[in-house]
Amino acid sequence: MTIAELVGRAAALLPEQGPLQAFVHHNTLHAFEHLPFTDAVTRAAGVLGTEPYQGEAAFHGFLRSGRITTADLDAVVAAEVVDDGVPVVPGGPTPRRFHEVRLRHHVEVPRGPALDWLLAETDAVDATDPRWDLLRSCAPPPAAPPPRPRPRDRVLAATGVDPDHLAHPLLIRFTAAFLDQGVALWPMPGREHGLLAAFRDLYGRAGGPPDPFLRGLGACLRSQRGWSAERTAEWALAELGVPGEDRAEVVTATLLSLRGWAGMVRQFELRPDRAPVEPRAARLVDYLAVQLTLDVFATRHVLATAEPGDGVGRGPAGGMAGADRTAGVGVVGAATGRGAGLELAYEAFVLARLMDVPLTDRAGAAAWLAVVDRCDEVERRRLLHLAYERRHRIGVLDGLAAHQRVATPAGAVAFQAVFCLDEREESVRRHLEECCPAAETFGYAGFFGVAMHYRGVDDVRSRPLCPVVVTPRHAVVERPVRPGRPPRRLRARWTRAVAVGSRTLAGGAVASVALGVAALVSLVGRCLFPRAAHRWTRRHGTTPPTRLALGFTTAEQVDVVATLLRTTGLSRAPAPLVLVLGHGSSSLNNPHESAHDCGATGGGRGGPNARAFAVMANDPAVRSGLAERGITVPDGTWFVGGYHNTCDDSITWYDEDLVPDAHAEPLREAKTALAEACVRAAHERCRRFETAPTDLAHAAAPAHAETHAVDLGQPRPEYGHATNAVCVVGRRSRTRGLFLDRRAFLASYDPAADPDATLLAALLAAVGPVCAGINLEYYFSFVDPTGYGCGTKLPHNVTGLIGVMDGHASDLRTGLPWQMVEIHEPVRLLLVVEAAPGRLAAIVAANPALDRLVSGGWVQLVAWEADALHVFQDGAFQPYARERTVFPVVARSVDVYAGSRDHLDCAHVLAEEVDVPVPVP
Repeated sequence: MTIAELVGRAAALLPEQGPLQAFVHHNTLHAFEHLPFTDAVTRAAGVLGTEPYQGEAAFHGFLRSGRITTADLDAVVAAEVVDDGVPVVPGGPTPRRFHEVRLRHHVEVPRGPALDWLLAETDAVDATDPRWDLLRSCAPPPAAPPPRPRPRDRVLAATGVDPDHLAHPLLIRFTAAFLDQGVALWPMPGREHGLLAAFRDLYGRAGGPPDPFLRGLGACLRSQRGWSAERTAEWALAELGVPGEDRAEVVTATLLSLRGWAGMVRQFELRPDRAPVEPRAARLVDYLAVQLTLDVFATRHVLATAEPGDGVGRGPAGGMAGADRTAGVGVVGAATGRGAGLELAYEAFVLARLMDVPLTDRAGAAAWLAVVDRCDEVERRRLLHLAYERRHRIGVLDGLAAHQRVATPAGAVAFQAVFCLDEREESVRRHLEECCPAAETFGYAGFFGVAMHYRGVDDVRSRPLCPVVVTPRHAVVERPVRPGRPPRRLRARWTRAVAVGSRTLAGGAVASVALGVAALVSLVGRCLFPRAAHRWTRRHGTTPPTRLALGFTTAEQVDVVATLLRTTGLSRAPAPLVLVLGHGSSSLNNPHESAHDCGATGGGRGGPNARAFAVMANDPAVRSGLAERGITVPDGTWFVGGYHNTCDDSITWYDEDLVPDAHAEPLREAKTALAEACVRAAHERCRRFETAPTDLAHAAAPAHAETHAVDLGQPRPEYGHATNAVCVVGRRSRTRGLFLDRRAFLASYDPAADPDATLLAALLAAVGPVCAGINLEYYFSFVDPTGYGCGTKLPHNVTGLIGVMDGHASDLRTGLPWQMVEIHEPVRLLLVVEAAPGRLAAIVAANPALDRLVSGGWVQLVAWEADALHVFQDGAFQPYARERTVFPVVARSVDVYAGSRDHLDCAHVLAEEVDVPVPVP
């Protein structure tokens, strides 16, 4: 394979996270999506050194608390373990019984010296029990660790010195400077020529860099001018003595050694449009060439300074040689099983005592060891995870099946509100329907079908606002009603000038004298009185009136509006007033703010999309086009766009000055109802914050939520999607009045308007990958906060506006910080679709992306037809049998969640101020 082909193969394993401003949730294990979920997480654990599931101790904690029941364990074992009724050893349990007992008990097996101490110093093992000596003598020897092909690994093993400690800090600094988006006062020269050319220009100058291990680098780079990146990589691999059969593994392992930075270079190569300010001419093969070149010089330096007699030889042309060269097994093929030996013997002995298994000969002991070994830690965690998901699935499906519509619009609908399907909007919709029963709500992907390159009046450049799988072809520009530069643009230029100038010697001195007092007052205000300081700043801001210039033809606008109206069912009877609400999140000092924004807009904010949709839907020409397609929007119907900030639960409205007089009072009443719904939603959301008392008053909730959003030192401004677990695609009447604990994406779909299922197919093609991507990123960032997530926020530093590092120099940390996922339940998305099983199966089979997610078990699919639920299992839909039929019935949502910080089960909400008895399940 050529270097380019090797790089392309390795690139599939790199993170697909873009710059912070365009943070879009995605399946962390996208490279393994062709595999079944349980195989993929195990394979990825071997390749990336990560965890596939929660720890066994955590699962046993759930067993003790009742989050997992013994019935769940037994059901999973019955489905997953083949049992012919024959004991695994004479006098022992059957395979299923073995697994049932094994999963009920958490057996701590010390490792290495800890086990030696336990056996020598305690009576953990009864020396008089013949089973111990028998098992210890029959235990196979520990498995050898898988070989590691990088020359760095062999040098480290031989000398105790890690060449990466020399090469990586320089590579990090150089790559960060190359990709920098304007933070650096002194930009790197020559970036327009590419990463490798800039490296040669910077480090190939006479005199060379001062680092001792880089002596000779300047002359080497000057001699390589004109070489391609591929040729440079070939030279470096030869210098490192890497044989042809190992090159694929070495290239992969090299790029994975700093996979965050390598992944960001790849993102700039593939999606330069997602750069915050300016794209860079980045290529992953250039990055590899630079990294391998640094590896050559770091390896030479370590070998040259190593103590004699270390057993490491030098090959021709400085390459490495020696009998310790590994081949044949690379990173991707590395084994992930555990070793055997004394630890296995100890575990088998403990279990033999627990299950009262007689072992009288070597054959029985060997068979028992094999049974215990097959049910290793990864297998146990897999089964426990399935039981964990089963309990959640039963709670949700039983709640959906038992729920009867308990709150419907009273008489005529006063107004309709279309929200993003985001699970954070579930509570707002529920509370709106509680406090205003005449309101009707819908859920739709938060870009509302308006795929666009959007440039706001204060934006430096446009950015795509649509799902990442969509390439927008239309531009939408916000323009001021009155000509002239908006004041905020001037303030932005002034702020930039001050920020840059304050980092210079002279400018810093002047800024300290001129602005020091003002800056101190601002800092004190933001730290001690964050909400008051924020409100004062906002009160003194100006928002000049603007309009949107749409780059869509009338026919294209008709397509956008018609699709939403038909899919949601809103086309049946549009109300006189229709509100369209996009969403996003605004918080202070939060590098991952974009991760809290709308996934359907590619990590942007959906307000402009909602506003653009309203403009389209109010256009008389568009109304005429809709009428030609059989969709009648009454002349008296008016659409109003808005933006819901999910962090402080405020709402911004657009183009209110265009609202006809006849709709002014209905709009005022609708805004009042929504404001009350937001207060209630903030109160429900605040129960998750440890800073909020469990008896927080409703009236105090908005202030508490806003303080979280604007507090300079708050690491948890919003929990984002941390509660996501379910997606329901269907009519709102199926879920209206059902408490879903802010855990469900709710996508409106009207089967009656879709006889051939084309609308459903298009809806699932967007909803499936987007919601699954959110769900899986939270899953992986929770089960391995360091390997898949970016760890705690506390040591994070933003670098170049593209990502975060730990401290001043580390790999670029991808995934979600722990403070975003700590309350998450890592279960795969439960996707419930109102459709017949046969129709749904055909839609999935016709869409390869959906089919991978469903057939591979990355999501759990359920068909909901009439009153029957069918779960997709083992390649087909299976009828679902309810376990529970009775759920709590309450007057208001607060009656369910008051005083609790935990995840809650479903409940029926009557939306009435009545005293209702609560049945006990």
